[in-house]
Amino acid sequence: MEHGQDLIQRAAGPMTRRRMLQAMAASGIGAFLAACGTSGTRSPSPSAAGSTGASAAPSARPSVGASATPGATATGAPSPADTPSPEPSAEPSAAPTRPAVTGGFRWANWVGYIDKEGGNRYPTLERFTAETGISVEYSNGGVDDNESFYTADLEGPLGAGQPTGWDLVVLTDWMIQRLVARGWLETIDTSWMTNYPQNLKEEYRNRAWDPENTFCAPWQSGMTGLGFDRAITGDLDSIEAFWDPQWAGRMTYLTEMRDTVGLSALRLGFDPTTLTQEQFDQALAEVKRAVDDGLTRQLTGNSYVEEMDFGNVVLAMAWSGDVQGLLVPDQEAGQDFQWVLPKEGGMLWTDNMAIPKGAPNKTQVELWIDFYYQPDVAAVVEAWVNYVCPVAGADAEMLALDPDLAQNIYIFPTPDMTARLRDFISTDLETAQRWEEAFADAIGL
Repeated sequence: MEHGQDLIQRAAGPMTRRRMLQAMAASGIGAFLAACGTSGTRSPSPSAAGSTGASAAPSARPSVGASATPGATATGAPSPADTPSPEPSAEPSAAPTRPAVTGGFRWANWVGYIDKEGGNRYPTLERFTAETGISVEYSNGGVDDNESFYTADLEGPLGAGQPTGWDLVVLTDWMIQRLVARGWLETIDTSWMTNYPQNLKEEYRNRAWDPENTFCAPWQSGMTGLGFDRAITGDLDSIEAFWDPQWAGRMTYLTEMRDTVGLSALRLGFDPTTLTQEQFDQALAEVKRAVDDGLTRQLTGNSYVEEMDFGNVVLAMAWSGDVQGLLVPDQEAGQDFQWVLPKEGGMLWTDNMAIPKGAPNKTQVELWIDFYYQPDVAAVVEAWVNYVCPVAGADAEMLALDPDLAQNIYIFPTPDMTARLRDFISTDLETAQRWEEAFADAIGL
């Protein structure tokens, strides 16, 4: 990155741009709420009073009454059947009123995926709590990879028709498709919202498995490519590095099948967007060979960040935002972490906010979703996580926050990068399950 020297100096303690943004986020709450024009309209519940906005004990989470029932108006107003018709001179009906609930909700997210200050303070969540009275019990790293989270936290309770304990989860497109197909997600009530999906970028609309954008709300998009410590490896630009014996035992692949097999396919000259069964088999065979030959230290989810930070790993199949947002800011003086889109291409994916079936605090989550889709809020989050933002207008807000970040290719990829990015083919559930099982067998899971 062009401002890498500032980020290296951060390890020694001086104020950097990222820390300055953090301070702005914390100190600007009053101005932010004044712009929203809605603070002070609700009183926090006992469980939310005194909360920092980023935590609420699970036992204190209040259940949602009738105002949070899906499809309800949540205003306490009488139903149309009980309301006399207005006189001809009456004013037109007011716009839908956003639900007046407090309480809290529980959110499982990937590590480093929201703006953070100090230990466990999340300024954007604090702003949300200050405006709405709704506290958030936020699990930073509650999701390490899609499949393990699905197995450990979702499959059992949802299969039995029980709530999962989470009100909001962030999962990748293909996992969301699985949950949609099984009827395991709540429908997001957008009838009263003023920001979502109105501020959703056009490229995220009309996805085949969620054409009305009501099963999930995009949180961030990202790129999968080469993450490496240039101080040790030198410059790298090819997927071939993942099969280079000189890095044996010091590199990691991802437990996400679509990322790992997708990169292997690109190395072989295949397009992951149109992958055939034969091409999948060949790409997977190359992954298995690397595992069997001991080229890979391990297959990981987000935990590769810690391995690289500790110096155990010098090359990883990595997500762009992790390297730029987590590794680069905190690297030691002798480290030089880089993320590069390989010359052969890389993988593109989207992580989405979704509400598991039976979540007791659905309306509180919906208020958060609409809050996040304000461009100025999204820009603050993006300035920290360094992923591609789905919120229209966030780029203009980013220009005001930090002109350098507004030009950051990891947040706003260049046309050349975009041309080299590939989605993994969307298959039916049967094929997806067969490929996942084959991948698990190949890597020894």
